Amino acid sequence: MKVLEPLDKDIITSLRVRKVIIAGHVGSGKTTALQTLFGGDALTTDASYSEATTGDRKKTTTVAMDYGVITCPQSADRLHIYATPGQERFEFMWDILGKNTDGLIVLMDARQPQPIAAMHLYLNKLLPYLKKPAVVVGLNKLSQEERTTLQLPPYLRHGDLRLRLTTTDVRDRGNVFQLLRLLLTEIAKG
Repeated sequence: MKVLEPLDKDIITSLRVRKVIIAGHVGSGKTTALQTLFGGDALTTDASYSEATTGDRKKTTTVAMDYGVITCPQSADRLHIYATPGQERFEFMWDILGKNTDGLIVLMDARQPQPIAAMHLYLNKLLPYLKKPAVVVGLNKLSQEERTTLQLPPYLRHGDLRLRLTTTDVRDRGNVFQLLRLLLTEIAKG
């Protein structure tokens, strides 16, 4: 696995290893986020859809997980990032991957009807596995103009929890790094 930042011996001994899960419905951008970070070095388990597809639906889907490791250049964190499958029929992988998670990023396709309401499925399933509730919700697939003009509150509620809310474009490496920085900030608050 390719590590994006060079490491020296002093950094290796002080690293905090963190497990991060990226979840969300099919087509929300989970695999794209990892490919943006790691390119061809991301471990992916995409397979062709077994059922007939129509319209502009994507041709492959994650069936187990996507995975990559990154060392944060401005902190002593080494992130093991797992992207879960979005289809509910693979939710057994959510249980497997979710255990002992430090932070959760939920990606939502903002073009879908009621994208915020759809996130509750993933939150209800994965929050019990988090060591402490550190969550960032990213609304993806908005145009730059929509992202600029959309006025979102910085947090939203899920029961008693405050979840960090932001817009993102997971095709942009800087945006994916921003999601990770926001998540590390939420982890540090806990």
